Amino acid sequence: MRSFRSFAMVLCVVGSQAQAHAFLMKSDPAVGSAAAGKPPVLRLEFSEAIELGFSGVELLGGSGSALPLNGVRFADDTHKVLLTGLPPLTPGAYHVKWHVVSVDTHRTEGEFAFTVKP
Repeated sequence: MRSFRSFAMVLCVVGSQAQAHAFLMKSDPAVGSAAAGKPPVLRLEFSEAIELGFSGVELLGGSGSALPLNGVRFADDTHKVLLTGLPPLTPGAYHVKWHVVSVDTHRTEGEFAFTVKP
């Protein structure tokens, strides 16, 4: 009976780790923020490592049109933080859409807005 309980506990732990997803933990500019200056980069920090080749970021201006980004790359060796250069942003509202695939192959996506102040 004891070995069965140990085996069941191992299955629960392994099963919970296998169900992990990469969620957005932090961004810069921050979600819903009003940036005082013109941010040069967009930084997205996730809860776990992601696969760059299966992940992407899109920036939309106030008119809804996509703006060019300057390459999406990892910020460091953790593979949890994405960076992309931003074009010069004029004052106004911006919308970020992202999708990532974690190293365990689970896909998550989301979106948020921020504003650049005059």
